[in-house]
Amino acid sequence: MNSNGPDQLLRYVNDELLRERNLRAEMDTPLFADGWIDSLSILKLIAYVELLVGRQIPAEEIVMENFRTVDTIARRFGVRA
Repeated sequence: MNSNGPDQLLRYVNDELLRERNLRAEMDTPLFADGWIDSLSILKLIAYVELLVGRQIPAEEIVMENFRTVDTIARRFGVRA
């Protein structure tokens, strides 16, 4: 895993998923509350998290509460600095 995992994840969200919407998330920004991330973007986000952690995320772990913020994602799935 990359040595700057949480920051790398935040960069991915901002540079890839939110770029066209001119939005910038922070580590604690609710990604779904205001529709920042749509259904296609969540699939891309899941795939990226799987790359960062080096494992597949089981279907039962793909629930809204595990993907609320970048910080939540990093803590839940072990994306470490």
